[in-house]
Amino acid sequence: MGYRATNPEYNIYNFTTNNPYLLNPSAIDSVDHSNLAVSILALEAKAQLQTSDAGAWKMLGLRQQENERDGAAIAALRKALEMNPSLLDGWLALAVSYTNENCRADAYDALEQWIANHPHYKHLANGKGKIGPEGRHGYITNMFLEAARSSPGEEMDADVQVGLGVLFNVSEEYEKAIDCFKAALASKPQDYLLWNKLGATLANSRDSAGAIEAYFNALEISPTYVRARYNLAISCINLGQHREAAEHLLTALALQQSNDGSNGAGGSVMIDEHGNQVSVPGGMGDNVWGSLRMLMLK
Repeated sequence: MGYRATNPEYNIYNFTTNNPYLLNPSAIDSVDHSNLAVSILALEAKAQLQTSDAGAWKMLGLRQQENERDGAAIAALRKALEMNPSLLDGWLALAVSYTNENCRADAYDALEQWIANHPHYKHLANGKGKIGPEGRHGYITNMFLEAARSSPGEEMDADVQVGLGVLFNVSEEYEKAIDCFKAALASKPQDYLLWNKLGATLANSRDSAGAIEAYFNALEISPTYVRARYNLAISCINLGQHREAAEHLLTALALQQSNDGSNGAGGSVMIDEHGNQVSVPGGMGDNVWGSLRMLMLK
């Protein structure tokens, strides 16, 4: 079943200290968002200066998801969707981060909200009673399958396929999930997030070579994509390519460190949305750092 999202990290977004864009707000809108580190700093400043801008919070959540920081992504996406529940890509992204954090019940809730707020599919969620935990997966999956049947062939909705891919990953039906992500990529071949989702699913199905190819496609489109770089390293480890894995992990750490600000402590002190200083253990992504440490012990 997974766990409910009770981690305090999900409730309050912790901002990077010494953000230069807070002192120069006019530079925010001219930022190069292809640079993940710069994009996150600019979006954090925008979220602090324009606290009711749901779009800024959503984009911040999406970028933190790319940065292998699902806790921060969840906090930002929750904030965005609380202000504007019609941000459909926010619900899909939230479902992905909840799945990554093993918060399956919350992932189902987010996917149901995607259906409930979608102008073309919200009727699928109307008039249906509450479903118990044991039937939740089938209930949500059936709604997405109905949505897929309503837009077949050339009218296929790629986002419906993404939702189904997430659901089939949760139920460990990886071949079905792979088919869904490939279908979505047919209409969105430049979507590096989708390439990463396909790679992660191929890795789950023990096809490390196929996963590596998908991750390289993601990184070719977005070279600063930390999550794809980290996932690529894990697949290299699974194939015994330890040197290559170490290089990818070091690259991911360098990217994350630059995303953590320039306070001299590797991002170890941050400011929450209420203005309070909080400590962030280590400053670097636990997943990335832990994997590198284990690799060095091999």
